[in-house]
Amino acid sequence: MNPRIALALPVLLPTTAALAAEGNFDKTLTVTGAPTVSISEGSGYIHVYPGSDNQVHIKGHVHSNPNWFGGDADARVKDIVASPPIVQEGNTITVAPRHADSDLFQNISIDYDITTPKATALKAHTGSGSIEIGGIQGLASAGSGSGSIHVDNIGPNARITTGSGRIQATNVHGAATLQTGSGSVDLALTAAGDVKAQTGSGSIHIDGVAGALRAGTGSGSIEVAGNPTDEWRVETGSGSIHLRLAPNAKFNFNGGTGSGTIHLSQPILTQGDLNKHHVTGTVNGGGPTLRASSGSGSITLE
Repeated sequence: MNPRIALALPVLLPTTAALAAEGNFDKTLTVTGAPTVSISEGSGYIHVYPGSDNQVHIKGHVHSNPNWFGGDADARVKDIVASPPIVQEGNTITVAPRHADSDLFQNISIDYDITTPKATALKAHTGSGSIEIGGIQGLASAGSGSGSIHVDNIGPNARITTGSGRIQATNVHGAATLQTGSGSVDLALTAAGDVKAQTGSGSIHIDGVAGALRAGTGSGSIEVAGNPTDEWRVETGSGSIHLRLAPNAKFNFNGGTGSGTIHLSQPILTQGDLNKHHVTGTVNGGGPTLRASSGSGSITLE
């Protein structure tokens, strides 16, 4: 071994370790009724679950970027731990750095573990971390720039978005909007409501739709189960489409594929000339329109 390199190692290692600073804070806030909680974080994760009916409990793990070549990281972490970015005004709680404190939070991440009343109206956003939310019935939105999002047992009218991560939403009690740039979308509903699901290049799987549906992907497959009580529009650029509907579902079907085939298990009264790439007709006397379109995949209706 080169003796000069061997002598340099002991000098470099302590310097790098010194750059990684971390600390924790723990805050409990008292609320009355259903609070509104907004959380915004640059790169840490956000986990939110139900807790006491009159308290919001916030645990934060603060850590600096180990690649950040700034000598004040430890001091800034201590400042944040001493005065966390939490503001309460009655039943409204905001967890986010103030614009005036942007230098303080530079290259600093905070991971949040939060418990809050089940009826909380929640908005959660992180730039690149993951989000987990369970059992919050007043959920309004959750978004991540590039992380995955998992929600379970949440209320209706939720809006879930991420730039490039997977979205998994289970036990959703009504309408939902889900969008990701390049990840898969998995949605399971327990109540009626309109659904919008969009991804740039991943697959989509939806179970329990009872309402209007708009589902689209640029290059993945789509599987949907439910009852089209309003218009359905299902589109993929190059994947297959598989639709599983209730035997008594009544709808008008309009399916087309550029180079795949269409398979029909349901009895359908067709209109016009038979064509394996394009089929229109009515099922059980007709009803809302179900449009299914694929650029190069097959379409199966059962």
